[in-house]
Amino acid sequence: MSVIAIGIDRITVNVGHAFDSENQRHIDKVVKAVAAEHGDGFEMENFEPATGKVVLRRENRSAIASHTGKASIEVPLPTGTTERDGKKRALAFADAYPGYVMTTFEPHRRRAILSKLDESIVLARDALSTALRCEAWDIQVTSRSKGGFDFTVPATYRPSAHDKALTEVTETIIGQPGWYFETDTRARTGSIIPAKLPTFEAVYSTPLPSKVEPFNPEKKDHFHIPIGIALPEPGKKHTEQIIDISAHQHVQIGGIAQAGKSTVVNSYIAQFLARGAQLAIIDTPDKAVDFLWCKDFVMPGGWGCENSYESATVTKMIEKEKSRRSAIIARNQVQNWTQLPPYERVMPLLVVIDEVTVLFSLEPVPKTNKDSPQVLLDMKEDAEMENMAKEILQKGINDIAAEMRFAGIFLALSTQVASSDTGLRPKLRSNLGHKVLLGANPTEGNRRLIFNDPEGVPRVPSNIREDPTAARGTGSIEPQGSNPAVFKGYYRSTDEYREWLISMGIKQNADIRPSQAQIFDVFGDADIDLSSPTDPVPDNMKHLVEPAPTFNSAAGSRAQVQHDALLGD
Repeated sequence: MSVIAIGIDRITVNVGHAFDSENQRHIDKVVKAVAAEHGDGFEMENFEPATGKVVLRRENRSAIASHTGKASIEVPLPTGTTERDGKKRALAFADAYPGYVMTTFEPHRRRAILSKLDESIVLARDALSTALRCEAWDIQVTSRSKGGFDFTVPATYRPSAHDKALTEVTETIIGQPGWYFETDTRARTGSIIPAKLPTFEAVYSTPLPSKVEPFNPEKKDHFHIPIGIALPEPGKKHTEQIIDISAHQHVQIGGIAQAGKSTVVNSYIAQFLARGAQLAIIDTPDKAVDFLWCKDFVMPGGWGCENSYESATVTKMIEKEKSRRSAIIARNQVQNWTQLPPYERVMPLLVVIDEVTVLFSLEPVPKTNKDSPQVLLDMKEDAEMENMAKEILQKGINDIAAEMRFAGIFLALSTQVASSDTGLRPKLRSNLGHKVLLGANPTEGNRRLIFNDPEGVPRVPSNIREDPTAARGTGSIEPQGSNPAVFKGYYRSTDEYREWLISMGIKQNADIRPSQAQIFDVFGDADIDLSSPTDPVPDNMKHLVEPAPTFNSAAGSRAQVQHDALLGD
C-alpha cells in the first residue's frame, strides 16, 4: 500500500538587484532555469530586493512505498537529466535527505527513488556494485531471512567477467570464507548465502562391491576409476573423484614423502584388477615391499622390482605384448583395443612404475686407465652394465607412454620429485594425461613440474591444511577431460584389498619374475649381477617372495662366482 505525503520544496536563487519581481519575463526565466536543474512545478514565492535573492516553492506529492523493506521517497528529476548525472544526483540527495540513499535513478522517467537502508545492505550494495562494475543504484539488495542477501544484477553481467570479483567480495567484504553466491542470468537475480568452508572427513573408505563386471569397452562407467572424494564448492555436496581412462590412459602421481602416493596407487591397482586387468610393476628393490600385497596378481614375468636388469626385461616383455595385441587389432581391421569384437577382446594392462626418478638415476662410472687395479675395473664394468639396463628401462617406459595406448596398455607413474634433472623429461611428462599431486602443501616447484596449468589447478585450502586429520591424504588433480579439483584419496588396508580380490576370484600367478630366457633375450651374453638386496619381508608375505633367477651366461656371473667363493671360505 502507498501513502501520499504532501510537502513543500523551497529553493533560493541569487538573481541580482536588477531582477524585477513584477516582470513576468524575469520570473519565467528564473523558473525555467530552476526547472532544468530540479524539475518542474516551482513558482516564485518571494523576492528580497536587499539581497537580490528569489525564493521558489513547489508542492511535493511523493509516494512512500515499501522499497528494500524500508521507507522510500520518489523525487522528480529536472528536465535534461541524463545517466551521467547519477553520481552528482546521488551526492546532492544524500545532503538534502539525510539518512536516505538513492536506490533508483531513472532519468528517462524523470524520477529517482531514495530509500532508508540498513548499514549492512549499504555495505553489500557498494561491494556488489564494485564487483559488477556498475553504479550502486543499478542494483537492488535485500536481506535474506536465513542470512545473506538477495540482489539483482545489471544487464551487463557476465559470469566469465564478474564471478571472480563476486567471489572475492562475498568471502572477504560481505561475508567470510565459506559464503558463496548463486546467480540466475535469465532472471537477472542473485543470492549471497552463508555457509561453512567445505572440508574432509578423517577417512573415506574405498568402495569394495561384492561383484564387479570385467572391463567392457562398451560401458563408459568401466573407464571411470574412483580414487577418492572431491572437495565441493561452498554449499555443494561432496562427489566422487574419478580418473576417466577413456579420456587418457596414463597418469602421473607425484608428491612428497608420506603424502599418500602409495594409498592412491594401491587403490588404483585394486580397481583395475577387480575388472580383470593385467598388471606389471616396476620398482626399486627397497620399495617393492609396498607392493607385496598384490605381487601374486602380477602377470607372469611382470614383476620388475628385484634389480635393473629384470626391470628393463619387463619393459621389453610389454613391448612384445603390444606387438601381439597390435596383430589382433590389425587382423580385425580396427583402430584400437576398444573396437575389438567380444571374441577377440583383450583386457587392459596396467603398468605401475614407482620411484621412477631412482630407477632412472644413472650410476657414477669410475675413470680408469691401463694401470688401474682390477677392483676399479670391475666397478667400472658393473656401473656401465647397470647404466645400460637403466637406459633400456627408460626407453621402454617412454615407449609405453608414447606408443602403446591403442593396444590397451595403461601407465601409472609415481615419483617424489619430477624434473628433467632426475630423468622425468618433459616429453615423458607430456604423455601422461592425468596429473595428480599428493600433499596438502606442495612446493610451487613441484606444482609447476607436475601440472600443465599450475595456476588453473586449485590448492588445498588453508582450513584443510591447518587440520591434520582433514589434510591427511589430500592433494590436487588435473584430470584429462574434466575440471581440476582438490580431493582426498580413498583408503583401505592392503589386506582388505587382497581379500576383496581373492573373494572375486581374481587370478593369482606364481612365475611373476622375468625368466632366465627372457633376461637372456635382452642382455645376451652379458656378465651381470642379479642380486637384489631387499628389506626384511614380513612373515605373512614370505610366501610371495621368490629367489632370484640364476643367470648363467657363457662368461658366467661374476657376482655368483664371488658369492660361491665366500661360501667356500
